[in-house]
Amino acid sequence: MKQNLIVVSNMNPICETLSQKFPLLGYEVFAFKDVSEPIKELNSLDPDLVIIDVDDDRRKWKIFASGLKLAKKKITIILLASSMTSDEADEAIILGISGIIIKPFFPEVHLKRIFEIVHRKYKMMGKRIYPRFYAGLSFEGELRFQDLEKGKSYSYLLVNISEIGAAIRTNYPDEASELVKGYSMPNATLTLDKKKINISFEIVFRKGDLIGILFKDLGEGKSNFIRFIQTMSLRVFGKPEIKRKW
Repeated sequence: MKQNLIVVSNMNPICETLSQKFPLLGYEVFAFKDVSEPIKELNSLDPDLVIIDVDDDRRKWKIFASGLKLAKKKITIILLASSMTSDEADEAIILGISGIIIKPFFPEVHLKRIFEIVHRKYKMMGKRIYPRFYAGLSFEGELRFQDLEKGKSYSYLLVNISEIGAAIRTNYPDEASELVKGYSMPNATLTLDKKKINISFEIVFRKGDLIGILFKDLGEGKSNFIRFIQTMSLRVFGKPEIKRKW
C-alpha cells in the first residue's frame, strides 16, 4: 500500500517538510535538488506523486513531465512556482500537471492542498476524503476480537487508520477465510498507542493478507479516538481536522 513521492526543490524547508510529513500518509519520499537527477532513476523510483519546484529551471521540468506522461500508470504531478502566467499554466495542463501551488510554501496551508489535489477526482464525485495515517512511524496499533459462535480469537496489526475505518494485516492470508466483505463484529478492541477503545466494525474488503474495516460504533472510547485523529492531523497538516460526527 506504500506509495512513492518524488520531491524536486533546492529549498531545504520544502524537501524537509514533505519528507517528514508524507510518510505518515503512506508515502516513501525521495528528495532531489535538481530535476535532472530523478530523470535518470525514473524507472526504479516508480513514482505515484511528483512535486516539482519549477523556479530553478523552467525548461527541465517540462522534459521531466513529458517523460512522466509516458509512464504506464497515472502519476499525479504538482508544480510549486513563485508565479505563473496563464499561458504557462495552459502548457502545464497539456503536459499532464494536476495542480499548481503558488509560493511561498506554507505547510499549514499547502500540505492539505496537495492532499486535496491528489484526491480531486473523488471530491468531484461528491465523496468525502478521509486521510489515512500509517502505523509504525509515529504510532502503533492493533485490533483484537473474539468470535464466540466460532470459538476463535483474532489479533491483527494496524496498517493504517482514518476517521471512518482502518486497514489490518494478517501474517497468514490463507487462514480466517470467514473474514470477508460483509463480516461484522459487534465487540472488538482497538489499541492505539496502548489506549484501548471498544468498537464494532464491518469488513468492507479483503485482498489477500490485507483487510479493510469500517467502524460502526466507537462506544465510550469516542473521545479518545477523536483526540487521536486530531493529533495525527496536526502532525501531518498542522490542523486538528475531523469531518465525521460520531
